[in-house]
Amino acid sequence: RKFVFRIGGDEFAVIAREVDYNDIDVIMEKLHEMNMKSLSSGEVVIAGGMARYEKDDRNVNAVFDRADRLMYENKRSYKEG
Repeated sequence: RKFVFRIGGDEFAVIAREVDYNDIDVIMEKLHEMNMKSLSSGEVVIAGGMARYEKDDRNVNAVFDRADRLMYENKRSYKEG
């Protein structure tokens, strides 16, 4: 079971658990492959950023902020091409 939350505008957060959490790197790679095909055909690209909870994180916001920053870096990389 996945939890998906709209957090503003066109941004969403997904809380991955169990199998999805274990496969998150594969899921992010599939998103990247899909985006590369979309870029070459002029279709919509979906930027994404992922972060796991780390022992030094003080709270969930730290994880969210890291994922958000990575999403914006990902978005910028697609625009710069």
